[in-house]
Amino acid sequence: MKHTIILISTLFLVAITVSSDPIESACKQFNRQISIYRPQGVVVNQRVRRNLVGLEMEVYINQEERSNPMCDLCANATMSGRRRKLLQINKPHVLVLPGDNFQYTVTKRYRNGPPAQLSCKFRVSGDRMIHSHPAVRHCPENAPRSNVVREINYAAEKRLLEDTINELLTACEAAGTTKMLILLGNYQDIESEKALKRYVIGRLESLLPSVEWDGTVENVYRSNGRFVFEVKTTLMKLKILHLVRGAEAAASIVDYDKQARSTYDRDDYFDEDYDEHESTTGVVEVMF
Repeated sequence: MKHTIILISTLFLVAITVSSDPIESACKQFNRQISIYRPQGVVVNQRVRRNLVGLEMEVYINQEERSNPMCDLCANATMSGRRRKLLQINKPHVLVLPGDNFQYTVTKRYRNGPPAQLSCKFRVSGDRMIHSHPAVRHCPENAPRSNVVREINYAAEKRLLEDTINELLTACEAAGTTKMLILLGNYQDIESEKALKRYVIGRLESLLPSVEWDGTVENVYRSNGRFVFEVKTTLMKLKILHLVRGAEAAASIVDYDKQARSTYDRDDYFDEDYDEHESTTGVVEVMF
């Protein structure tokens, strides 16, 4: 009888170990996708696979003992109409220190099928933190002063500032910001691509004449009774949205990223798996 109880207990422990192994393996795999920066910042990169369209994450730091924990990082990333290989959550202001208990829940949403959820935790070690060193600009010392007043080229400085902002926005494209806008109202069934672009530019010029639309609008197409178009840079899109804020044009020129879109929008429906095939061992297979 004693041997039977020991055997049953051993089998029970083995069953628990086997059933928990896939979860532990999935947590270890996702832990490698989390980058923690010093002095601050958290970046999560998720490969797009099996029709993945959204990633949600909640992070709780040192809150295991709290009865009502508060989310230290609550963020999501979604597909933005074009094929991408990564979904990224970038939170540069989250502060994590060595020794902190990093507990998180990840929810992955797919185009087909139910969402998948995983809850994991790990203790942050100093070895896994990445040191981020801001660029240091050195100023020349003891520079000779001139009595001649320097004529400032504001146009050149403005271009330099815009180029710098564009570089920063490009580095953050994975956050989900596109260069796309939507033109609403007075829908016309136009077949020619050139005629469609001319019509859209004409409408935009009447709504917001302060913008040089002829050299700004790109890639015009129709979708569900709306005109969708791109502008040259993300910065230009943000400037346009700022100009229409509070104006009548805001009812006609709207942000593509803020609109609910049909699954039949261009480049928004696909069934490809971008991830490499992973070999599985054993009987248990983790589908996450």
